[in-house]
Amino acid sequence: MRTIIIGDIHGCSGALRVLLERIKPDENADRLILLGDLFDRGPDSWGVFQMVKELADKFGDRFVLLRGNHDDYLLTRMPSMALLRMWERVGRGTTVKSFRAHGEEMESSAAWIEEHAVPFWRGDGLQCVHAGLRFEPIESNDPYTLIHDHGVAMSNRYAGPLTIVGHIALERPVWFPGEKRMVKEIPEGTWYELPPRGVICIDTGCGKGGRLTGMVVEDGKFVLESVGEWY
Repeated sequence: MRTIIIGDIHGCSGALRVLLERIKPDENADRLILLGDLFDRGPDSWGVFQMVKELADKFGDRFVLLRGNHDDYLLTRMPSMALLRMWERVGRGTTVKSFRAHGEEMESSAAWIEEHAVPFWRGDGLQCVHAGLRFEPIESNDPYTLIHDHGVAMSNRYAGPLTIVGHIALERPVWFPGEKRMVKEIPEGTWYELPPRGVICIDTGCGKGGRLTGMVVEDGKFVLESVGEWY
């Protein structure tokens, strides 16, 4: 069984479709993990939502959706004016427009996302969160760290069991092993051994002029594949 992990989609339905066509996840055998931030910035959050619901139905209990910070904004009950203003700056309007073009409101997706999105996933020798973590075990971290924190990976402070994250838009995927001065960019198309520790970030700026990246994990190795957001 392969584990396929996809970074922040941000309303880019075309990029998601093409990436899935290239990776070809097997709904009868593979595990599919989405790192969160389905909406905002990109032009087709409604289309992303329809695709993700179909994927959840096909993969069943081998489908994992992590709760990202943009998902958290949507699920916040009675958001403050400060949160709404910040959310507008990071792309809320494109999601509103996308849903209304199909006769729906963005908020209609909230119940499904709240039911399906989880704060973290942990498997054999691998774990995933949207943003970061400071402590082991993973459940000992507070929700803000798991969903919103930028500092853990960027400050290269986490050297626990290997964790795959999104959230931090980078030009290329990067491994942060938890050693202050050591980081390593990871090229696409080559199989690598999974490192035992640290953080690999696969958010490559989809919705911000970048790319959507997927990670295929099999037999202790991984390979990366990405497509431009313009599809």
